[in-house]
Amino acid sequence: MEAEYCCPRCKGTLTSLTDSYHCPACRAHYPIILGIPDFRVFPDPYIDIVEDRRKAERIFERASVSDFSTLVDYYWSITPDTPSEMARRFSAQAVNAVERGRHLLNVHSTVKAKLEEPDARVLDLGTRTGGLLMAAAERGRKTIGIDIAFRWLIIARKRLEDANLPAMFACCCAEFLPFRNETFTLVVAENLLEHTARQQQSIEEAHRVLKPDGVFFATTWNRLTLAPEPHVRLWGIGWLPRKLAKRYVKFRKGVSYDYVRLLSLFELRHLLRCTLFRRCEILLPTFSEAELANISSAQRLAVELYHRIKDWPLFRELLRIFGPVLHLVCVREPR
Repeated sequence: MEAEYCCPRCKGTLTSLTDSYHCPACRAHYPIILGIPDFRVFPDPYIDIVEDRRKAERIFERASVSDFSTLVDYYWSITPDTPSEMARRFSAQAVNAVERGRHLLNVHSTVKAKLEEPDARVLDLGTRTGGLLMAAAERGRKTIGIDIAFRWLIIARKRLEDANLPAMFACCCAEFLPFRNETFTLVVAENLLEHTARQQQSIEEAHRVLKPDGVFFATTWNRLTLAPEPHVRLWGIGWLPRKLAKRYVKFRKGVSYDYVRLLSLFELRHLLRCTLFRRCEILLPTFSEAELANISSAQRLAVELYHRIKDWPLFRELLRIFGPVLHLVCVREPR
């Protein structure tokens, strides 16, 4: 798949140089580092661009003598600010990410149908370790994964290389995509919206790069869930005012909660009304075994009950309000 890049800032045509891209219109310059173009307009909020690239270089050097799982463990070993309990949980999630991705691509008929179209092109927003990207690539789809964290793209590329699957990668912001209009058949975003600086702009960019009748599929954790908040495993965080929630997480877990902004059902509906999408559904998920691998027996019983009642009309609406996860399926209108 040859990427049809454009300038993420002005959407102008780029000039391809040996080790970079240049935009004649706005004079922006985008380097190619370790074989991956860096189109970021602003940095990952957790780390500046220079330090991110340095970390990526360390991971790249280790990748030549490591398999994927070992490389993930190495990443957390050079990320000491993350508590060990969280690092172990994130590593387990990374290992199970492909199985989770396979499940997500099959769970909704609209998404599955788009993936089965001849010459389908898939864009994975916030690809992280490449689980969903690999699930799409396994089906022979033309895939490209983007992330604001350059370091994670090196790990995702290692995952697909180990599996001998083709994919492309670009480092960029979801709010400023470096792709031409109407490029992709399917845009997917697993748990990305709660981490973006400008949520509405991210959705509008997904709309811009979709072909007519293309599908935007996103998953996001529910702010008003009655389950523990998934990032920090604390109950009731979403019910607190956002400023108080940040202070509470810092006090209880010793980690920053400044860059997580969960949405409730009502906030998500309002957000969608402000975008160009006119055909949107907010759906309840079915959880795969990969997603249930690291939960307690009590939590597993709760999930089993959820699966039994989620399609009953009364409970369906209640679970949209208080359930753990929301799925968003939006179709771009034809011309």
